[in-house]
Amino acid sequence: MKTAGMPGPRPRRLSPAFALAGFLFLFAGCGKVRQTNMSALDAAGMHPESLAQLQQYQVSGDEVRQILTIGRSGMSEQGCVELVGIARSRHRVFAEGDAIAGLLNAGVKEGSIIQLVRLDQLSPFAGEAAAMKLAGLSEDVILDVAQHRSKGQPVLAGARLAELKDAGYSNAQLVAMVDRGMTDKQADEAIARHEYAVGGHSFVRQQGRRR
Repeated sequence: MKTAGMPGPRPRRLSPAFALAGFLFLFAGCGKVRQTNMSALDAAGMHPESLAQLQQYQVSGDEVRQILTIGRSGMSEQGCVELVGIARSRHRVFAEGDAIAGLLNAGVKEGSIIQLVRLDQLSPFAGEAAAMKLAGLSEDVILDVAQHRSKGQPVLAGARLAELKDAGYSNAQLVAMVDRGMTDKQADEAIARHEYAVGGHSFVRQQGRRR
């Protein structure tokens, strides 16, 4: 019973240590609730070892969908894990599933795609690289162009290189042209020479006249 003039009992306060423990418990619980559902990858046939590696990267639901996209297009489990690892090393999420699927569907090999990613040239170059592959240019040419671009060096566009290939130049010759820094003007001249020769003409070296 309360006595007149006497203050009532003070409310009990949680100690700082107990409050911190409660916060950590709630935070851990939220982490468990938010853990990404990997069942779609499991159902697609991904091995437990690969799933465990992806869980270590704390992949999101969107990333799981990206991985499924490239997996269905032919990327290996090891390739999927490596691509996510490269993204994490750059403090990024993995969001290039559609671009990679396009390259795979164009016939670009997994190793070349990973090399494009390592050069950080996938996003600005994927569409053009796929078109180059479909035009018959080799992956050596594609990667050579990407390497020059990654260094900020001017390089012939994929469409111009495809024209040179149609003009009869081999993939090895195209790599040499790219490494020499061939310009658009020089490419035009090379194509013009080929078209002139194909038309049945040839340049004849004139001999000096003897008196």
